[in-house]
Amino acid sequence: MRHVLLFTALVTGVFQFAVPDVHAQSLSTAAPETVGLSSERLARITKVFGDEVDRGRLPGVVVAVARKGKLVYFEAIGYQDKPGNKKMQKDAIFRVYSMTKPWTSVAAMMLVEEGKIQLPDPVSKFLPAFKGLNVSVAASNATTGQASYELVPAAREPTIQDLLRHTSGIAYDFLTRNAPVKEAYEKSGLTGTEIRDKVTAAEFVESLAKAPLASQPGTVWEYSYSTAMLGRVIEAVSAKRLSTFLAERLFKPLNMPDSGFVVANEKAERIAPTPR
Repeated sequence: MRHVLLFTALVTGVFQFAVPDVHAQSLSTAAPETVGLSSERLARITKVFGDEVDRGRLPGVVVAVARKGKLVYFEAIGYQDKPGNKKMQKDAIFRVYSMTKPWTSVAAMMLVEEGKIQLPDPVSKFLPAFKGLNVSVAASNATTGQASYELVPAAREPTIQDLLRHTSGIAYDFLTRNAPVKEAYEKSGLTGTEIRDKVTAAEFVESLAKAPLASQPGTVWEYSYSTAMLGRVIEAVSAKRLSTFLAERLFKPLNMPDSGFVVANEKAERIAPTPR
């Protein structure tokens, strides 16, 4: 985890907020051939992404390639702010959205290593609202072929492992096909905009716990709010905000001063705006 060996930052729209670091400048440079790479082939990266920019498929990109501790390719291609005609800069700050999920998972596993969390632990051990959950189970009508749903008790509680692997039964309102779950999320304000703007972390947990699960825990993989719940577990165990825990335990030790959930005012001009 010392350095990013290959990092491609695309200005695209995904789901959550954070910013990455690429400390390519801190690496010593070398000719690609000295570490077993090809200058000719690396040059194709510039052409491929340049063509994508010219075709309007993406505004800009920063690519760094290192091997054996040596930086052999580092280019900024396209625009950091295309409407403003600002060329891409190598130190641009990007939103990485759902790549905060791996960070949160690493943080959780650090607590597992310290014996503060066990993978089989039920989520309710740390977040009591998650006890006694119901599951919305679908059944097909033999006559009409239409799906109907009924609420049944969860066969077991979702665990920390379920949160890590998205098998908790929790869903996303914009992805789930389980109608009662989707409706419950919408009524409780469990949508992206509502969560960011109106719902506190504590309210989020309470609302999510009141909604039915979309599947029995441990039976179905479904990309979901599971990692958000894992973040709340980390907060409950560490008695720190997730952003503080990540800053102290990951970003500072790994020398990632540009990573976090908030960009300092003096770095704001380095942000690559997300196209809409």
